[in-house]
Amino acid sequence: MMAEAQRSQASHDFCHNPHAGSLLQGLQELRSDNLLTDVVLCVSGKEIPCHRNVLAACSEYFRAMYCNGHRESKEHKVTIHEVTPGALQLLVDFVYTSKVTITQDNALKLLEGANFFQIQPVHDACVNFISNNLSDKDCLQMMHVGNVLSCPDLEIRARSYALKEFASVSKTPEFLSSTKSQLIKLISSDDLSATEEVVYTAVMTWINHDTDERNKDMKELMELVRFPFMDKQYFFENVETNEEIRNSCQDIMTEGRRCQLFPREIESPRTRPRQASGLREAVVVIGWINEDENTVGRNSCSITMTSDAEPTSSSWIDVTELPEGFEGDCEYPFPVAVLGTSDILMSDQQDAWLYQLELNSWSKLAQMNLERYHHRLSVLYGKVYAIGGTDRDNTPLSSVEVYDRRQNKWTEGVPLPQPRYCHAVAVLDSSIYVMGGFERENTATMYRFSPGDSQWQSMRDMPGVGEYVTATVLNGDIYLAGVQSSIYCFRPSESGGVWSKVVSGILEDCGMTVLKGKVYIYGGYDTTTGDDDDDDDDDESTDVMCLDPETQSLSHVGNMAKDVYHISCITVLKSC
Repeated sequence: MMAEAQRSQASHDFCHNPHAGSLLQGLQELRSDNLLTDVVLCVSGKEIPCHRNVLAACSEYFRAMYCNGHRESKEHKVTIHEVTPGALQLLVDFVYTSKVTITQDNALKLLEGANFFQIQPVHDACVNFISNNLSDKDCLQMMHVGNVLSCPDLEIRARSYALKEFASVSKTPEFLSSTKSQLIKLISSDDLSATEEVVYTAVMTWINHDTDERNKDMKELMELVRFPFMDKQYFFENVETNEEIRNSCQDIMTEGRRCQLFPREIESPRTRPRQASGLREAVVVIGWINEDENTVGRNSCSITMTSDAEPTSSSWIDVTELPEGFEGDCEYPFPVAVLGTSDILMSDQQDAWLYQLELNSWSKLAQMNLERYHHRLSVLYGKVYAIGGTDRDNTPLSSVEVYDRRQNKWTEGVPLPQPRYCHAVAVLDSSIYVMGGFERENTATMYRFSPGDSQWQSMRDMPGVGEYVTATVLNGDIYLAGVQSSIYCFRPSESGGVWSKVVSGILEDCGMTVLKGKVYIYGGYDTTTGDDDDDDDDDESTDVMCLDPETQSLSHVGNMAKDVYHISCITVLKSC
């Protein structure tokens, strides 16, 4: 009895591996002999007998047709209009054989058919084949196909090819027939591998191919040409002399001319370098490091730099040390400004120093006429403005000095209406803006000055006061941090301008600058973590935050390498 029970429980799982292939072969033989077929696909006079269940098993399109009660499910003949006879035959052959030969001649039609019938393996194989065989002549077409057929992989790879080979692609007849949307996708990209001379020539060629229809698009397209990175001689001889561009793009030409003569004084989408320029933006953070009680000597200065938009502690490099004789005041941020693309100017009491980043070299400039503390520096039309501050006795100053690099000389400028120190400064368009700071106590007043003016003009007061305020400029707006733990945006107007709150949650005494078209906030004091009885216990944050001006959203994107306080931030251009 026990032996019988054991025999009855015995089992064996058998799998005939060739079965699937044999089944497929059998179905193909039945189709070839027109046996048991129950539907005929008709396309442009060609008839292809098939089995409904086989089509439904391999195609979501046919599954929906035959399983959801559509009219065609009851018809013996189904007419297909969406694909060519050749593509349909290849797809049906694939369904029965799992094989298809893709060529340059049939790849696109086959992709369209596979996309329509939702036969994913053939779809993916066609995308891969086309992507691996792109050329100057068809990459723009494949960008369009990828978009129309919702094939993001194909669109991305075709666009990447066009970006990389733009110089040659822009010379093809197909480029002249491209859409404005396609052209914008290419010339707006930081990854475009072409000089700005090539970009400008391509845009003009595209416009001139159909002037009557495309001339109206000139300004929109010229806004995407980065004239600040164009060869200076080419710009003045070939672009600025073009009367049509001067008339339709006056503001762009004004910006381009100024950037050619005074680099980095304007912040706009056109002043961001493409990879092909050989330059990249980098943020330099200058601040003080707390020394522990066992360290002898003054607090030390930290000057670090990163090009990373999402920096980690390892993303930062030490740039340099302060030159011998430069003391600074660890109770306040450094007065600092950028001359040109990468020369960093700092001042200390009556001394002014220039650090040339590309040469890794410090040089001492002519002394200022007055000894200044807690002032601010700003650059406009190639000249450096030392604004306000205090004297040695801590008396607030309203005076302004202007440095001319060519003459290595400081001269007296137009004084502020009020004495001011620890204020924020920003350059927008052709004016310097001074905001907040202290007179004797905190002030919310704001002033504007343009070269040639005889006095500073009052603007609308800030929304509040702050102990440490800092400002930066992006896309025609001034962004201010340090007031009510928030970032405010100021848009100038002849009536005094308008302030609006952007985001809250900003730490006190942070640094702020612009990188890659967004506002970045570095460090600051986290007053929520310290001892309530001891203000000195406030923690210096290493957080790096990013404000996206389009979405007005604030996000944490990284960290600094060191605990730094009283931060000054600037953005420079450096060689890749």
